[in-house]
Amino acid sequence: MINNFQEQARQMGAAGEMLIDVDPAKGFFRVKLRNVKPENALPEFTKGIASAVSFCGKSLNLTVKEHVAKEGESNG
Repeated sequence: MINNFQEQARQMGAAGEMLIDVDPAKGFFRVKLRNVKPENALPEFTKGIASAVSFCGKSLNLTVKEHVAKEGESNG
């Protein structure tokens, strides 16, 4: 299944890096995408990954609260 997704991404010209920082004892993790190609796909990739994390949380019976920054809004 992963190979199929990777092949589809290759055909679309998609590539980049995902950095994951995790502190399990604190229940903390963050994800950073960088060098995403094509560049205009970054928002779509980011929203897709956030949706996947949200789905996982809901599947574990967790209440999920999301904030998506509006264009131009600073996140820190």
